[in-house]
Parts: sequence; C-alpha cells; structure tokens
Amino acid sequence: MKPSDLHQVFESLPGNFAVLAAEPGFPVVAMSRELRNFSADPDNALGRPLFELFPEAPDAPGSEATLRAAFERVIRERAPHRHEQRYDVFDPVSGAFREIYWTATNTPILDEAGEVQYILHQSEDAATERRHGSMAILDAMTEGVFTLDRQWRFSYVNPEAHRILRQEPGTLIGAVIWERFPGSDESEFGEHYRRTMAERVTSQFTAFYPGLEGWYEVTSYPAPEGISVYFRDVTARELAQHDRERMALESAQQRRLYETALNNTPDFVYIFGTDHRAIYANEALLKVWGVEDVRGKTWMDLGYEQWHADMHDRELAQVIETRAPIRGEIPFTGTNGRRVYDYIFAPVLDADGEVVAVAGTTRDVTARQAAEQIIREHAERLADADRAKDEFLATLSHELRNPLAPLKNGVEILRRTTDGNSIHAEIHSMMERQVDHLVRLVDDLMEVSRITRGKISLQLQPADLGAIVSNALDAARPVLEAGRHALHVDQPEAPVHLLADPVRLTQILANLLNNAAKYSPPGSDIRLAVRKRDDALTVSVSDTGMGMEPAEIPHLFEMFTRGDRVRTSHQGGLGIGLALSRRLAMLHGGSLDAHSEGPGRGSTFTLELPGPFVDPTERTPTAIPDELRLSLRVLVADDNRDAGSSLADALQLFGAQVHVVDDGADALEQFESLAPDVAILDIGMPRVTGYDVAQALRGRDVRVPLIALTGWGQASDRDRAIAAGFDHHLVKPVAIPALVRLLASLERGGQPVDA
Repeated sequence: MKPSDLHQVFESLPGNFAVLAAEPGFPVVAMSRELRNFSADPDNALGRPLFELFPEAPDAPGSEATLRAAFERVIRERAPHRHEQRYDVFDPVSGAFREIYWTATNTPILDEAGEVQYILHQSEDAATERRHGSMAILDAMTEGVFTLDRQWRFSYVNPEAHRILRQEPGTLIGAVIWERFPGSDESEFGEHYRRTMAERVTSQFTAFYPGLEGWYEVTSYPAPEGISVYFRDVTARELAQHDRERMALESAQQRRLYETALNNTPDFVYIFGTDHRAIYANEALLKVWGVEDVRGKTWMDLGYEQWHADMHDRELAQVIETRAPIRGEIPFTGTNGRRVYDYIFAPVLDADGEVVAVAGTTRDVTARQAAEQIIREHAERLADADRAKDEFLATLSHELRNPLAPLKNGVEILRRTTDGNSIHAEIHSMMERQVDHLVRLVDDLMEVSRITRGKISLQLQPADLGAIVSNALDAARPVLEAGRHALHVDQPEAPVHLLADPVRLTQILANLLNNAAKYSPPGSDIRLAVRKRDDALTVSVSDTGMGMEPAEIPHLFEMFTRGDRVRTSHQGGLGIGLALSRRLAMLHGGSLDAHSEGPGRGSTFTLELPGPFVDPTERTPTAIPDELRLSLRVLVADDNRDAGSSLADALQLFGAQVHVVDDGADALEQFESLAPDVAILDIGMPRVTGYDVAQALRGRDVRVPLIALTGWGQASDRDRAIAAGFDHHLVKPVAIPALVRLLASLERGGQPVDA
C-alpha cells in the first residue's frame, strides 16, 4: 500500500495513531488527525521525523530516548511492544509543556521479505486508561459523582449526578461548573470546592442551592486532575426536619388555637379511646353533661341511660373495627332539657393506619327539625295544591270539551248542508271561528299544565317551513279577516326544511299572528318575514298597532300575564299564548323575543331557530276530498246525547251507517246484534265506562277497532285507554275531517293516523 493510501486511512481514525517508517528518525508515513493536533506542526506532519513534531520537554529529559528504544526493540524483535512513559506535549495556547503520561503500543508491519517496513504506533493518556476500570463502578453508584479539572470543567459525571442535577446525560462534560450552575461559586459549594482544590483536603457539608431548589449532602476529595465530588439529594429529609422543627414550635400555639375554636363552637366535640372511655370534651359539652372533667369516664358515668350507652358502645366498636365513620340522630335529655342531636363518630388513625381513638361531633338539630317539618308540610300543601290545580284543569278541560263537541259537530253539519252563497254561511263561519277559539283556549289550559310539569315533548322531523307558515296563516285567518288587516308575507323563494316539530312551530306562528291582529286597530298592516342564514333561521311578525313600553316586554312572556295594554285594548284571552310560544321555542333550542319603540309605534316579535337545515323527506299527501264516502257501520256510545247525535249526523253526511247508544251497558248488550265495523266510545259514561266496554270486548276476543273519544286528554288518559284495549285515543271536540280520514284508513285496512 502506498504511503498516501495509508495516510488517507489513518486520517479519520479516532484516537492517537501513527504509521512510522522503520528507518533513522522514524519519519511519519501516516497519522490520525487527533494525534497531529498534539504535534508542533499539525499541517506539515507527513514525511517529517517523529521527534521533530514531538520535541522533548526540558522538564522531562530521557522521554525521547525511552520511546526511541521502544521503536528499536520492535524492529529488532519483530514483535509488538507495550509500555508506559511520560512524554509531555507542547500547548500552543499556554506556551508551555503539559505533563502527560502515555501508554504506548508499537506494532511491526513486515514487508514481503519479513523485515519490519513500518511501525504502527498507538498512544493513550495513561490517566484516562486507568480511569476506565473505575468508571463502571462510579456509573453504577446510587450517589452522584463528578470530577472537576483545575479549570473547574466537568471531566466526568456519572448517570446519577446527571439525574440529580436535572441535566441530560453527557451534556455536562467540558462545561464550567460556575457557568452551568450560576451563583454556586459564591455559595457554600464554591467555598468548599476551592478549599479542597487549593489545600488538597477533604470537605463535607450540606447546603441549599436555589437554582434547583434542593438540599444536597456533599463530600469533595482532592484528585490528581483537580477534585472529585460525591453528593446526594437530601431535600426531602431536610424539609421533613424543618417541618418537624416548625411543627414543634407551632404545636403549643396550634393547641391553644384549636382549644379556643372548639370551646367557642355551639357544637359538641369529644374524643373517646379504644377502651370506650372519654379523653376530651369541649366546654359546651361539659356544660350539658354537667361535669368538669371527662377523662376516663364511660357513657354511663356521664348520665346516659343503659340503652343509650349500649347503642353508642356498639357504634364505637363498629368504627374501630371498620375504620369508617358512622352517623346518627338521637334524642337526649340533659341539663338543657330534651333535645334532638345529630352526631358523627369518626376514627382517628395513627401513621400505620391503626385506630387509636374515635372523635365525635354532635349538633343540636331540634330547631332545624322543626323548621324542616314546617317546610315538608308546606311542600306537601304545595304539592297537594299543584295536584288539585292539575286535576281542576283536567276536569275543566273535560267539562268544557263535552259541550264543545256537539257544537263543533253541529257547525260542521251546517257548513256541509248550507249553500255557500246563503245568508247563513257567514253566520256559520262566525260560529265556527268562535268554537275554534274556545277549543284553542281549552288546549292552551292543558298545554300550561303539561309544560309546568315538564311533560311536553317535541316530535322532531324534517319540516317544510313554507307549509308551517301556510298552516299558521290558515289558523290565524279568521282573526285577521275579522280585523280587516292587510297581511304581507316575505319568505325565501327556495324551500327551507329544518329539523323541528311542525305542529308546535305552527302553534307558535299562529299565536304571534293572532297577537298582532288582536292588538292592532282594524285595517292595520301585519308583516311576517322569514330570513335564513347559514346556521339559523329568523321569523319575525311585525305590526303597526298599539305597541308597548320597553319595561312591559319581559312580562309578556309570563304565564297568565297580558301586560298593561290589555286594559287599554279591551282584548280577552288567558295570557297563555306568548308564554307557551316562548317555551316551545326554547324546546327547539331557539328563542322568542319582542321589541317595541313605545306605545302607538307597533311591535315586532322575533323567533330565532337554530339549524341544521335538512333535506325534505317525501311524504304521501293525507288530504281527504270532501266527496269521500264511507261505507262503515259505526257504533257511537256517549252519555251526552247532543255530542253523540251530532257526531252521528256528521258521519252520516259521509255515508257511514251510525247507531248511537248513551250508555256503556247498552253498547255491550247490542254490540253483537249491530256487528259494527268500528266503535267510537266515550270514556266517562255512568254505570259502565268506556274502559269497561273496551276491556269486556277484548275479553270476548272482539278485534273490531275501538276509538276512545273523550274530554280527558292528558298523556296518562291516553296510556290508560290503550291499556284498556282501545286502538286510538281522540280528544273532544274532534275535527270531523280528521276523524273521517281515520275511519277511511281503517276501512281500507291501512295504517291509520290519529287526529
């Protein structure tokens, strides 16, 4: 191999390597960069005699001769040779030689004739080599260890030292301790380290370093290169010691504080030992027990009756055994008479978790119990009043619906049997509007009852806003036409579909339109506007009517409150519609608010509804044409003859064969002979109720569809009807078209939908 090739190989080798020609002067053939950096001329090393590059130090005579003799021995014996010697190296920074002891290994490289052609020279700092054996021991130590050279640089740091000092492994080597740990040079650490370095003596100390917020127990030893430091983190020990000292200093004061607090509380505080004898009682309890000292006393010694003492002894034993608190309430007669006390026994545990005592607190709850009893009685009266109110509303609704049913049936008959151009048609329309108004009032009463009890729920589905607006306009049209109001509707051209309860949204908008019509003078402009945003929908109803004071607005949405404008407008109503509408809006996740510039300046009610907007769901039209004909045999049972006969007359207009009875017993007796296709039964009939009829028919295995038509319209009434055997539950007064659609679906054998 050519010398240039050898040099290229050795140039980047880690460590101190050189290839020397086996000839006088031992010229350099190749040399590692690391070794060249020790030489007198690193940039011009190749081909030069070794000892020109590494001259002998004046303070170490014979160094060159020793190394030269080692080379000659290798040439002579043609065998490797290893030895240790001092050979100082010139330091260009300081301008002086640096004392170093080397371990040198020289290996012969033979030519083809077997003669030594080159010498492979390898050297290593002997101090470094000697440290290798001890490093493994130091690395495994559970104490932190590091060494500092005379320039205060870290030359060795074991893993535990890195951990304690919170440094990444390997990041401290070569760093100056005073720079890496600021402030340590002016602390106890700097004082002791300098003493060890200068005086070459061992120093032991414990000090706090603010930079790491820790206490450290340290021993520093003199070392050949500087100092060695052994240390450990004793922060937990020091803090514990400081805590003990602090607690010892504070214990007397704390005892006085605790005793003052315990003696000035109206509660009774006491401690019993595991032998069930008293250890401590505060002054309040001492007065009740009538003693000056309780130490060593049992429950019986303190004046308790036998049963009472036995009970507390059992409780103390349970707390000691289970290590869990126990609570109770007991009457006790003491120096202040007979009182009721609430008490807690809790275990006192030592450091090992063993129960060493039982602490107790007792509170006089006599007055509290009396107050709680008053509250309970008041709550029961309120609950009774609430139940009575619900029962009254349900009964009132039932009693109102019964007379409304024949009226609504009669109006339907008149409408279908009167010429639309007749002079009576307008009267019939007026009657229909007023009956519908009464029906809405009854429905509102029941809505109030359901909402206040949280019983109302939404039937969410993809809903067409255009259809909802149209239905609301239809519902409010009689009031709008009666007031000769001009209605303006502004809504998006594109259909808007959202997830909502279409019936409830129709109810909200109809209420707002009715409200605008009622509180606007005849011939006013009323505007309904729909605005769709990306994530919300706004529907506003504005009028040019009487307006209101801003302070009046919050009260509009209170139940049974209609505001000051009612007294000036002379409008009727129960004050339910707006309150009900706002609650329905909130159930949809939206809001309903009002705005007015003042009296005489109109009002705007704004309904905000959140998205999401959905794709419409295809639905089959449910409208039934007026010319629909029924061919069913229908049995109607109702003790209200007007309601029964008017319903029969209305159904007969559609072709149904109707037989009416006014008693449940007659319905059962004539059922088989009449063989009806459908039975429509009132619930509240005398003697035999509609429930009795349904249960009896189902008991006979009769499968004829049964429809409950009743003034009882609560959810519980519907559930009870279905449980009795009814297939459908309708509330009086029923809309005749809706009932006809139901009967038509039953006749066709399809899936009926309740009205």
